[in-house]
Parts: sequence; structure tokens; C-alpha cells
Amino acid sequence: MAKLKTERLTLRPFRRDDAEEFARLAGDWAVASMTSDIPFPLKADQAMLWLTPVRGEVRFAIEYEDRLVGGAGFYSRASGSAELGFWLGRPWWGRGIASEAAREVVRHGFTRHKVPTFTSAHFADNAASRNVLRKLGFQPAGACEIQCVARGHDVSAMTYWLDRAHAERAIPGLARPAASMGRLRDFITWARRGLEKAKEPSVS
Repeated sequence: MAKLKTERLTLRPFRRDDAEEFARLAGDWAVASMTSDIPFPLKADQAMLWLTPVRGEVRFAIEYEDRLVGGAGFYSRASGSAELGFWLGRPWWGRGIASEAAREVVRHGFTRHKVPTFTSAHFADNAASRNVLRKLGFQPAGACEIQCVARGHDVSAMTYWLDRAHAERAIPGLARPAASMGRLRDFITWARRGLEKAKEPSVS
């Protein structure tokens, strides 16, 4: 899996030596309680389970200033859509890192993996994740309940969806390839018309 770069971040595959820091950051109650599947407490040997993506999953470690600070990625559903997920260690909250990382993951999904539609969700008491999804153009889909391993019970949640059309309005640069193809098609049409006109017999 290739690395992704943003202005401030490097998104790379997780490594085995990330386990201890992963456990320290993701095992923080403030983080684990806002995810569906990270237990609390979380030990380094348990964290190893999250370091290797399973089939159909794209998973990145988020590096900021050469330090592991969180994770982001998506997994493909049978329907063809992809579920976006992300988490960020508490010391780096409030710096726009989660938005920057999630934005690049969504861009990667649409352009490299040809994802037709993203889905995502956040617990009702997680305003930070709600704000990230809205920045990326995600549209509300409704309310539900999702199991939270750390809390030990189902939690009220909000669900969202995002197609490429909505993403292009919110994510700078995402629409450029499509726009370039449009200009190329216009040029080809113009050139063909010019050739057809040149072949027409002249009238004196």
C-alpha cells in the first residue's frame, strides 16, 4: 500500500513497532469510547490486531511531525460502498489533523479505488467527528444504534453518506481530473469539426 502525503501529514501502512504507541493513544478512554470496536483498556498485544488490514480494507497510520498520532481508512462493503473511519490521539485534537487525514483518504478512495459512495457514522455525543464529516461534504442519512465495545453497550449514532458529486464541492482538487477530461473532449470535438470542414469542397 502506497504512502499518501498532505501538507502536514504522512499516511502510511501501520508497522508492528506501532503497537505500543497505538495502544497508548487509541486505548485512551476519550478515544476508545468514541469508536465501535476498540476495547478499553487496550494492551499492546491487542493493538497488533489493528496493525494489519483485513481483506477489503485500506488502513493508514497518521504521522504528524514524524510521530504516530492516529489512524484512518475504509473498508469495502458487499454493496460496493466503503465505510470511512478515523481516530486521533487526544494530544493532537483541535489542530485539524483528523479532517486533513480523512480528506486525503476519501480523495484516495474516489480516485485510486474508484469507490462509488462512502458511508460513515459517529456516536451522537461525538461532535468532533460530526464536524469532520460535514467538512468533507457527508450528507445525513439517519439515526441508529451501534455497539461500542469500550462502553459495553449500544450507543445512539448518526449515519452519513457521500458520493463523488458532493465530495467534489467540499474537497479542493478532487474535481480536476474530471474537468481535464471534459476539456480534452471539447478539444477533440473542435478538432474533428475542423477536419470535417477542411474536407468540404470549396465553392467559388
